[in-house]
This record gives sequence, structure tokens and C-alpha cells, in this order.
Amino acid sequence: MTKKKKAPTSWDVARLAGVSRSTVSFVLNNTPGIKISEETRKRVLEAVKALDYKPNAIARSLAKQKTEAIAFFVLDIANPVFPNMARGIEDVARQNGYILLLCNTDGKSLRELRYMNIMLERRVDGIIAGALSNEEVSKIAQKKNMPLVILEHPRLQEHDVVYADNVKGSYEAVMHLIELGHNRIAHITINPESIIVQERIEGYKKALEDAGIPFDADLLKIFYGKVDEESAINELFSLPDPPTAIFTFSDFMAIQVMKILIRRGYRIPDDISVVGFDDTLANLTIPALTTVSQPFYEMGAKAAEILIERLKNPNMPIQHVKLPTKLVIRESTAKRK
Repeated sequence: MTKKKKAPTSWDVARLAGVSRSTVSFVLNNTPGIKISEETRKRVLEAVKALDYKPNAIARSLAKQKTEAIAFFVLDIANPVFPNMARGIEDVARQNGYILLLCNTDGKSLRELRYMNIMLERRVDGIIAGALSNEEVSKIAQKKNMPLVILEHPRLQEHDVVYADNVKGSYEAVMHLIELGHNRIAHITINPESIIVQERIEGYKKALEDAGIPFDADLLKIFYGKVDEESAINELFSLPDPPTAIFTFSDFMAIQVMKILIRRGYRIPDDISVVGFDDTLANLTIPALTTVSQPFYEMGAKAAEILIERLKNPNMPIQHVKLPTKLVIRESTAKRK
């Protein structure tokens, strides 16, 4: 059996270059304030190449007091909302010399705490949370001086937050339907404990108010547990004056609503218009879904920029950054007949 060849060490590099081990460290880490002659630097780099020396990442992180790694706590990377966020974070991280660690939390508080403790043990430089379920994570981050940037919610004053303009996005979606002549507009949504849900309901109501259309509580369907689009459609179309348009919390819900309506013989948008929110799978439906496009990539990139900026300047002011949404009009909305 062939004996495994021992990997070269910084001592080997120092011996071959004829310098001290500390000089090797200064050269490889580009240590500020330390003057190294070009001739010495060249000898060290040539020795590194000759030996195919790979610095020990753990040792380097201990010496530099940073791991050049950041973590992204995500509810579920399989959810089409999050891949573009993750890509935005990773692109900015990579450009600044950081790697990205991905942690799927499934929105479970205990899992968030578990990952938080693991990241503290691994000494990551900072964390980005794509929605945070357990605010205890925030308290730990503050206690341990761990930079934490939150995407969307909660909007904690102690941390940097990046989020989309849910109020304006919802307002523009409903106003689009109103401009098409609809005045019976339903909204199907989820538990309003989330600030995101609250803001989208706010935009929905504001558009109705500005158009002089009275708010009808029967047209607002809120699910506090599992969303049941079938029951929502049953209730809405049992009303004496049913809706001619439906605006949903997400594209996924809108797609489910469209499937149910088509199965029941309704024509979209001839009989009823449907609008979603997110712009994830909206262009793949038949008809293509009108929706509010969220800037997921830009949100992730901005969160990473803020985190890296805070790593350089821990005392900079807290930032809460709101990014604009965009109404994308496709084939699922039409003038009321």
C-alpha cells in the first residue's frame, strides 16, 4: 500500500525560500503595515508554487480573526422565491472574497437556533436570514456581536433589513384591475401576523379606497393555517355578487386558483381576471399570469452588500432598505365584461 504523501507546510515554504515562517505568513496574507521586499516576496511565491503549497484555511482564519464565510438562513431553497435571492447574495459574496453557506430552516424556530449555534462555532463572519421565525436568533446575534441582515421580515430595529415595497406592489396590482373596470375584487391571503401579509392587505384596501370602492370583508379570504384555495373559491362564488377578479398573496396561490377556475369551466381572463405576486412561475402558466415582480436577486445582492459593509464598519447606522416592485401585465387579466 502506497504511503500517503505528507502535504507541505509553511515551514517547508520558509526553508525553501530561505525566510522565516512569519515572513511566509506576511506574504500570503498581504499583511498591512509589513514591508516585504519584492525579491523576498518573489522567493516565497516561487517556493509556494514549487511545493504546491495550500494554506490551511482554519489556521488562516484564526490568524486573521475571520473565516471569509457568510451564512444564508433560508426557509426552503426549493421554494422558487429563494434561488434568485441566494444567487444575488453569492455573487456579491464571491466578488468580495467570501464563500456562502446555505442553511434550510423550513421556518422552524428550533432549527434556526441550531444553525445559529453551528455558525457561531464555525465562526462565520456574518449571517443573512431570508425571513426570521425565531427572534431569539436576533438576541443571540446581538449578544455575540454577529452581524445579521434580515430579508423581508421581521423588521427589527436592531438589525439591517432589506425588503420589497409590498404596499405599492399590491396597490398597483389592484389598481390595474380597477382600471380594467373591475369593482368586485377578491383577495386570498395567509396569516396576517406577518408584516408582508399586512402590507399587501394595506395596498389592496388603499387601491379600493382611492377608487371609491367600498371594502367588502366577504371578498377578503384569510387562511390562518393551511391555505385551501378550493374552499375560498366556493365561498367567493356563493356570494350574491361574486368577484370578477381575484388577487392572491403569491403566484403559487394564483396558479392554484386558476386551475380550480378552469376545471369549473371559467375562462381566464374572459370570465374572471387573476393576479399573483412574486413573478416566479408566472410566465409558465396558460394563460401567462399577470403578477407583481419582486426584485429577489437585487434584494439578496443588497443584503450581502450591507453585510460586507458592516463587517468593515461595525458602527455604521442601521439600514432598512425598501426596494421597488414592478407590475408585469400578461394574459390573465382583461376588461370586465
